[in-house]
Amino acid sequence: METTIFDGLGLMCMVSVISMLIVIIAMAVDLVSGWRKAKLLGEAHTSYGFSRTLTKFLIYEGILLIAQCIDVLLHFGLYLFIDRSYDVPCVVILMGIILCGVELWSVYEKAEDKQRRRMAKIATTGAQLINKEELASILAEALRQYTTGDETPDLDDNVNFE
Repeated sequence: METTIFDGLGLMCMVSVISMLIVIIAMAVDLVSGWRKAKLLGEAHTSYGFSRTLTKFLIYEGILLIAQCIDVLLHFGLYLFIDRSYDVPCVVILMGIILCGVELWSVYEKAEDKQRRRMAKIATTGAQLINKEELASILAEALRQYTTGDETPDLDDNVNFE
């Protein structure tokens, strides 16, 4: 049986499609993880996250399709110039592994980012409650009472919670 330039392309394409599906599954896990963490932290669900996921899908799958094209070209090149078949889509597999790693990193990173945003929001709210003048007044009164020997400074007189 004679080998042709198309031998092995069916297997290569099948493995490539499976790699692409695995990346889609990794993206779905990332999306569900982000949704669940946002829900647990009481953050609003917006279309922004879904928009980012769609953009990421287009970029990642585009990368894998381009990698598949490179694999096919390598297959043809190796067949024509080296006279051997190239059946394993190495570039697609490599890019699939890299993109799955990025998704794994993203799952763990989301919790930290959301917690940082929550803490920043708490700090901003706290800063809005007491402005600089009130804080300076409270500290000055506490320092005055401390230096005069009054052991129980009454700080509540200077605080205005309007």
